[in-house]
Amino acid sequence: MTSTDHPRYPFPCQDVPVDGRRPDDPMGLSPLYEGLAPVTRVRLPEGHEAFLVTGHRECVRVLREQDTFRRAGADAIPPYPPTSPTMLARDGREHRVHRDLVGNAFAPARIDRYRPIGDRLITGLLDSLARAGGPIEVNEQLALPLTLGVIGSVMDLPDDDLPLFRRWGDMFLSTGENRAAENERAVLEMSGYMAERLGGLMADAEPGSEKGGLLSVIAANAVRRRTSLEEAALLAASLVVAGWETTAAAIAGFLFRLLTTRQDGGETLYRLLAAHPDRIPGAVEELLRTTPGTAFESAQPRRAVREVELGGVRLREGDLVIPATDRANRDPAVFEDPERIDLGRARNPHLAFGAGPHVCLGAPLARLELTTVLRELTRRFPDARLHHAPHEVVWNTVTLIRHPAELWLDLEPPERDG
Repeated sequence: MTSTDHPRYPFPCQDVPVDGRRPDDPMGLSPLYEGLAPVTRVRLPEGHEAFLVTGHRECVRVLREQDTFRRAGADAIPPYPPTSPTMLARDGREHRVHRDLVGNAFAPARIDRYRPIGDRLITGLLDSLARAGGPIEVNEQLALPLTLGVIGSVMDLPDDDLPLFRRWGDMFLSTGENRAAENERAVLEMSGYMAERLGGLMADAEPGSEKGGLLSVIAANAVRRRTSLEEAALLAASLVVAGWETTAAAIAGFLFRLLTTRQDGGETLYRLLAAHPDRIPGAVEELLRTTPGTAFESAQPRRAVREVELGGVRLREGDLVIPATDRANRDPAVFEDPERIDLGRARNPHLAFGAGPHVCLGAPLARLELTTVLRELTRRFPDARLHHAPHEVVWNTVTLIRHPAELWLDLEPPERDG
């Protein structure tokens, strides 16, 4: 087989969008994944060859074995956006130093400190929506204000500055023609903003203190570890982008799934959760497994730094490796009936947050937000439904995050005549 015979990757989504609309399953994966070996050679848009890793066990190896599969040297390879100089593009000690600046702020045992923030914000948002009446747009009126508000409160950022991070986040995740310049500009502007805020905090910091907002924690740890202001600012900027946009997209994606999927031909999954709120934590995990996170359905590429066998394939030093985590989340060797959304699935080792050294720092916070919004929305509005037919929903095509560009809901049941 010649290089031109290798499958082209990324694969198109389940159906090709027409004016942003996907008439079939907008969250389905391409049928081109079917029949692939756990590790398959593919060709990327500009001629780069890579090994696509679709097996769950093999994906876990790539994500965990940082001494063999490294982010260094695999950044900004089209169609993947550049992540340098953020910690997403770093390995080993450099990566650990960045993550250590956060301390234990996102440890599962300490995440309850943020629960009142989410509860207060979601209560206020839903109160406003109930008073306004009429259809609501999930992104603008619920998901974005909630997740941006939570990360802003956690980091103690001024409310008036939060719109800046929305603009920078869209620039950082852009997939347009000028994406490289937009990505770089976003990093520079965000890190500049954070450096300005952190400068004063680091000057007054008590080394090792975890008092105050997350920016104060980063400042104190940076002083203790003698980390530069530039490095601390890059970490803070990375956390804000990673801390709200993907979670906001997940809220919209989850609601689309819940409102358009019926359990065994009966009620929608949304109504099922409204009737059985105890199932919401398990539902969050299953929705994380089955809701694609990005347009590429994969994590950022790695490079093999030595010869290694993976899934029965011999990789050479320097080979590009792409862990297709969304496909691995449907590996039938790990997940029984993997295409079915089973809200009671007992064992669910999905890779929605990655694994290994680069596992998502904010995963506990994201889980808290997703659980809170589903709990409160289904409790207060058990009869919510899509305002438009599913095939009329327009999907985002301007950034790599996969979600409805607009998702309109009717929160109350229709009025009955008579």
